[in-house]
Amino acid sequence: MQKAFRSILFVVAVLFFIVSCGQVATSVPLTPTPAIAAPSTGTAAPAPTAPAPGTPSVADQLAQIDSILQQSINANIAYNKPQSMLLDETTTVELLLNPSLSPQALSTQVTASGQVASASVQITPRMKATLLSDDPQAFSIQPVQNDPEQLVSGTETTRWAWEVTARKSGTQRLTLILYRLVQFQGQDYWREVKSYQDDIEVKVTFTKRIGSLDWGWIAGILLTALLIPAFWRWMDQRRKKAASNPKKKSLRS
Repeated sequence: MQKAFRSILFVVAVLFFIVSCGQVATSVPLTPTPAIAAPSTGTAAPAPTAPAPGTPSVADQLAQIDSILQQSINANIAYNKPQSMLLDETTTVELLLNPSLSPQALSTQVTASGQVASASVQITPRMKATLLSDDPQAFSIQPVQNDPEQLVSGTETTRWAWEVTARKSGTQRLTLILYRLVQFQGQDYWREVKSYQDDIEVKVTFTKRIGSLDWGWIAGILLTALLIPAFWRWMDQRRKKAASNPKKKSLRS
């Protein structure tokens, strides 16, 4: 009996030992301990920016632009310069360009009136010309061509023309500006080549000057100038007549 009781106690002790070992094994964490993070300063440090691979420097880009600007040829231009105009008169300003003709030969092709001037400029296959007035109220400028940009021929003459109407008297100024097309990094840029300024004396004829007068104001001045002396003559006559009446009564009495 005692032997059986001891066997039971031994079995119970073994079971208790096995259960205790299982609880200790399950209580140990299986995940690794996280690393300790550095204290935050509140702002993130900017990442260093490196230039994109293949991007040229500013000096290289300027060198490219200089090389592009050198890709041009000389050409001669000729244009007329009106010296004077009458008010409301319309005249034509004409600009001709040709790389093959001399300035003298090109000047003979200008048909518009006025003094003809010529010059040598740098051109590209596409050119643009504009005519501007320093005072927008002084001239009405209407381009003859639909587009100020034109393709330039190596042998034929390229022509621009504008119909200019004088709208304001006095010394006025027109400015002719010539541009050449420059292509850089796949985009088009219009670079000014030269500008030419010319003063035009806009005169007013006697008929237009008379017609531009304010005749209502002038009529009022004239009417006033005529009525005032007449009024004073009438008042003077009344005073004289009133002064002569007492003498006539005294003679009758």
